[in-house]
Amino acid sequence: MYDIMKCRLCLQQAKLCNSHVIPEFFYEKMQLYDCKHRFNILSTEHRKHPRIVQKGIREKLLCKNCENKLSQWEGYAHKVLYERECIATTTKSAKGFECEIDYKKFKLFQLSILWRVGISTQDGFSSINLGKHETTIRNMLLSEVPGDTETYGCVILYSSKHIDITSNMIHCIGMSDIDETAWVGIMLGGFFCFFFLSKKAIDPRQRELFFQDTGHLRILMTNQDPYQFIEHLANDLYNANPNRFNQLKN
Repeated sequence: MYDIMKCRLCLQQAKLCNSHVIPEFFYEKMQLYDCKHRFNILSTEHRKHPRIVQKGIREKLLCKNCENKLSQWEGYAHKVLYERECIATTTKSAKGFECEIDYKKFKLFQLSILWRVGISTQDGFSSINLGKHETTIRNMLLSEVPGDTETYGCVILYSSKHIDITSNMIHCIGMSDIDETAWVGIMLGGFFCFFFLSKKAIDPRQRELFFQDTGHLRILMTNQDPYQFIEHLANDLYNANPNRFNQLKN
């Protein structure tokens, strides 16, 4: 169960756990496991056959103390996302779900997922390269400092489009760049999370969609294809600062 290696979070030599890249509660809620806690990994590469994995995608990443640190934030996020545990009254509408929650716990949970997919060596996350942000986020997690609203801001979208399929999938959408604003997309059982790695060119309309450092969380609901959201996002960024795009073209 344990190997003596350097923990990726505290950087100390220790017995490492077989850590989940994506928190296990997502697998459990999606009912991906069979009676033995196994599930299938599918690949779009032609020569790769489906393979069975036990208890989610894992690898040697964290020592026991750091594993426990992340587990506390995961436990809180599980209650927020699936049990609707909120500090203040929840608002539901056709446009989304809004509530007031503990900013520090949930933001650190978000950052921990972004960081883990960035450092993972698993094939499914190979498209994510956080570069200099990897160390920055690691230090934020280690010191438990979540940063402000715009620091690695995250937009959460829940799309009913193809929900019969996406609600049972964990998928790394990938990494892209819009006018020097890099973002990472991850699909977690119907939840589409878009992390912004830079504050450059962010329009106020996007800023309002981030998890706010006041504790205000908004999950957008849509019946459109989530990739249309990305197109709208690119258009909004262009309309907010068209001169930047024109300069890039010249």
